[in-house]
Amino acid sequence: MWHVLINVILPVYILIAAGFLSGKFKEDLETDTITFIVLYFLAPALVLSSFKNVDLSIENIKFIITNGTVTIAAVWIAAGFVSKKLYGRRIPALELSAAIMNIGYLGLPLIYVLFGDKALGYAITYMVFVTIIHFTIAIVALNPESIKKGVIETLKIPLIYAVIGAFFLRNFQLAEGIEKMLKLTGDSTMPLMLLAIGIKLSRIKPDRVSPAITGTFLRLVLGTLISFIVVKGLQAPPLLKKTVFIQSSLPSAILNFVLCDRFNQDPEISASIIFLSTLLSPLWLIFVIKVLLPAI
Repeated sequence: MWHVLINVILPVYILIAAGFLSGKFKEDLETDTITFIVLYFLAPALVLSSFKNVDLSIENIKFIITNGTVTIAAVWIAAGFVSKKLYGRRIPALELSAAIMNIGYLGLPLIYVLFGDKALGYAITYMVFVTIIHFTIAIVALNPESIKKGVIETLKIPLIYAVIGAFFLRNFQLAEGIEKMLKLTGDSTMPLMLLAIGIKLSRIKPDRVSPAITGTFLRLVLGTLISFIVVKGLQAPPLLKKTVFIQSSLPSAILNFVLCDRFNQDPEISASIIFLSTLLSPLWLIFVIKVLLPAI
């Protein structure tokens, strides 16, 4: 347990804490610039540099999409049912924040620390899939008249084109200088992502206790359980299975709050779920890594 805590979870959360403290002490510090640089430059470079070392077949992509679809859909439906029973109405912010995990900002660095370079291609593919859901289905759920905008926003994301390009360039040797440049640029993605999530969390004030507990339980416990069942039931390389499972057990995504705030759909509920699930995530990850992961 201590090995997992010190060598896997602690390094990730040290950088998150650094970002959190930075956000508290420097209140005018925003993440827009970091997010833009990561999304449009660093992450695509990471995709191009890491995909060349991964066996990403059509079967593996199908596995990632199947796990992501079943896990997210099951939690989303369960959240809708629970919110109606407990609160007398559907709460899109609770549904979205419970269903979609922090697969990028937290997921990529964690997978890198846990499994190394070889798992990054899998992790990034899963992240791109979830990003597409965020900018299409999630926007429609929060604002039914924004489907066209969601599609347009999705097509603007360089990550998608980087994944497609990397898939076709896997057997193509780039110039040594270009390869080094892509790796150096891509390696900067991890620490910046973690600092950005810490800064974002420093702005969140959890003030909806009951929905926060409900959403956190659904995100961590139910999301992990559903993914565990899917991963156990399908055939795939062991490293792919472990990567996808760990990513599916992560806390609520920061982007959930951004979208809820943008469309005025109970952003404080989303913020509370993000805050609590991220706070409890280290303890949950110890259980997931030590108890469930070896069973996959």
